[in-house]
Amino acid sequence: MEIELQSSATYPFGSNVHFAYQVVTAELLYLHPDFHWVIDQQANLKLHDVLMSAIHPDDWAELKNVFDKAIGGKFSGSVKIKFDTTLGFRWLQICPFIASQHGNLILLGSITEITDEVANHEIIARYTNKKNSILHMLAHDLRGPLNIAKSVTKLIDGEIEEPQIQKKTQYIAGILQQAIDLIADLLNREFLETTEVILVKKKVDIVCKLNEYLEECRRSEDLAKLSFRLLRSNEEIFIELDDAKFMQIINNLISNSLKFTRPPGEIILEVIDAGDQVQFSFSDNGIGIPENQLDEIFEEFTASRRPGLNGEPTLGLGLSIVKTIVGWHGGTIWCESVEGSGTTFHFILPKSH
Repeated sequence: MEIELQSSATYPFGSNVHFAYQVVTAELLYLHPDFHWVIDQQANLKLHDVLMSAIHPDDWAELKNVFDKAIGGKFSGSVKIKFDTTLGFRWLQICPFIASQHGNLILLGSITEITDEVANHEIIARYTNKKNSILHMLAHDLRGPLNIAKSVTKLIDGEIEEPQIQKKTQYIAGILQQAIDLIADLLNREFLETTEVILVKKKVDIVCKLNEYLEECRRSEDLAKLSFRLLRSNEEIFIELDDAKFMQIINNLISNSLKFTRPPGEIILEVIDAGDQVQFSFSDNGIGIPENQLDEIFEEFTASRRPGLNGEPTLGLGLSIVKTIVGWHGGTIWCESVEGSGTTFHFILPKSH
């Protein structure tokens, strides 16, 4: 049975409309008339053919995947599809489920227009991307050079014997440290004030990203007393993630290791390609974490927070931020530590989420 396209007013529907599709014969058994605004109303065309031609080519692969899962009874939820209509491109959300009638499989479902919702999401994502670029600049492009400048200042200070000049270099080092602390405070405040999170993801070669980060660490005189190693299962490992937020994970974990590792110490990053997941490990041979504190280290403002070996202050936020960002990416994190021997943080992220 085929349904001829009927004349109807051209306007968006505000509530769900329904459809029925016979799987074996590939017949569209029913589609609510309110759906007709979506497609070009050419009276001599069959509705089924018009619908198929209106679906955006980029969505065909995902739509087929959902269709195959739905008729196999392995899909629950919804799928977003882009349609080319007389009103321009529109986004529809389809919630399919399978039923049986006299032994025939019938694909049933509801359709809701979500064009405005998608448009709003895209606007917010653009502004979020701009904000992330600024945060990335602060966390990576600005904080790194400031750390290097502070290290060089300390190096010069150690070679100067004149007390008055030493006082000036120490003053410069203090100003640089204040700038670094201000950046860290700004990043933490931005995180705490975030109520709704939109991840702006892109495909990243995580091996290259971590190599660049560790090379920057090695250039800092303060960190030169520590050795950094990167172990990886592949030369390239690609993963979809929010670059700025992922770098906050790296900064916080490395900062945590630096606070509690005496020179000459070692910090090891390991990345393993595990199929549809990527496994990360951040290890140090520092003072470790007392066993009775391990269960609460990821809590905000945890009572287990403690100053670093050189008196570095802490708010007890760094690891809670790490856990939250890992969760935003659909991952899990846990910690292993032996007091006096070192600490390893493990986390797993899906390659796409």
